[in-house]
Amino acid sequence: MRTVTYTELKNRFTSAIGVDTLLSVEETAFKNSLNDRVKGAWTRSQWPELMTVVEKSVTAVTSPIVADKAVQIDNDANLMDVFSVFDKNPLSERTAFKLDYNLINGYLVLPANSSQDSVFVMGNQVTPSSYGESGDPDLPRFLERYLLLATIADWYKSDGQLEKAIQQEQMAEETLALEIDRVERLEGMNKISVNTYPSYSFGVNILTTS
Repeated sequence: MRTVTYTELKNRFTSAIGVDTLLSVEETAFKNSLNDRVKGAWTRSQWPELMTVVEKSVTAVTSPIVADKAVQIDNDANLMDVFSVFDKNPLSERTAFKLDYNLINGYLVLPANSSQDSVFVMGNQVTPSSYGESGDPDLPRFLERYLLLATIADWYKSDGQLEKAIQQEQMAEETLALEIDRVERLEGMNKISVNTYPSYSFGVNILTTS
């Protein structure tokens, strides 16, 4: 994935608001704005740049649900949202089948009669905990213009320049909408036929306590 460094984005930000450098309190506000905006944009679309495929073991669980075939995915270190589930790695195996599943109470649940011991889950990566500190990762370049415009909008809003803030916010949303349109066009151009297994009963019970 192409990236942009925090310093590069900060330099564009300072230039856009007409200052040479940011005071300590101003940079803290910029970092907070930047991290909030990244988290908001991260799940606005199924961004190809943020997708990952992770192999997970399938086990029986008895709490907080009862299921013969399940994978715990809440608070997973590698996955945020689940898009699809396969019996093999769809990126390397042409015979990969897409599986039916339900998301219940933090678990990915397969049909009760599934023979899978493991599955390959396609979803988006977990949002980095922060940007702007030493050792933090670089930012996704496809979000660069959106993040620049959005952080400028937040700057104007905090400075009481509401008209400018509204204008920048509209430009930021338009920029993000264009990126979402790009993703949808790519999906249409690169549509892949995927084999699917027939649906079966899941047979899941949710445990309750009185």
